[in-house]
Amino acid sequence: MTISDIIKQAREDLGMTQEDLAEKLEVSRQAVSKWELGASVPSPENLALLEEVLGVSFPAPEEETAQSPEQGPETAAKAPFWNWKRIVLLVFGVLIVSALLSIWMFTALKAEKNVDAPRPSEPYVTGVYFFDENAAPLRLDLGDGWNNFTAGERVMMVVEFADGAENSVNAVSLFLTPTGTETLDQRKQIAVQAAGEGRNFALFAWDIPQEGLMGHLEVVLECGGGLRVTEMLNVIADPSNLGEEGNTDLPEGEPQGIMESQFVPPLYESRKSE
Repeated sequence: MTISDIIKQAREDLGMTQEDLAEKLEVSRQAVSKWELGASVPSPENLALLEEVLGVSFPAPEEETAQSPEQGPETAAKAPFWNWKRIVLLVFGVLIVSALLSIWMFTALKAEKNVDAPRPSEPYVTGVYFFDENAAPLRLDLGDGWNNFTAGERVMMVVEFADGAENSVNAVSLFLTPTGTETLDQRKQIAVQAAGEGRNFALFAWDIPQEGLMGHLEVVLECGGGLRVTEMLNVIADPSNLGEEGNTDLPEGEPQGIMESQFVPPLYESRKSE
């Protein structure tokens, strides 16, 4: 017989209720009920008291059913290895590795293609590229010189540049000026990232504000000797007509924070600032 069967039979033989037994052991009636149902196992101290009160002896619990004292079998079960958190982390890791591999292949092929090209004396912007959070390229140009974003979305941005023969890039800065002002007091720096040695791109994640924006985004290469090379982009996000072409009557807005993001491959190239 099992421990649960012995407890129940001995209690009934003595004409005791579960409440009577629980009172003698100074435990709850629910604990006695769980013992008799096999939902939990009494602690060694309670087993000794049960033997004394009921006048019985209990066999040693089988090794495969051993559990912590007063603990149900459901809490002793081991959690499965593959849960939703681990699956999400695995998928996210695969996306990051794929993006890193793609940008490495792109830059390697481009460097090989331009190996014989003459090197300018000063640094310049070779490309500005936009992607969604899944590293899918975004085609933002409306055909009128404006890059159209969706209000409230997060946009991944890659700025690619080339060092000059006589100067190099120390950092990449982003500035935004709302349209209609064109004044320095309205111009705001929204991000800056140091240029690592041997790396010819800077990576940002831009949270487009929910209230929309309409302005000029400046990509500035901060070079040695105080030299600055600027690439200007027109940007727009309409909060009332998300993604709809031809609507440029938008409220002025401020960009939210720029943060580090995954590496992503470029799609289209911009021109060197004059």
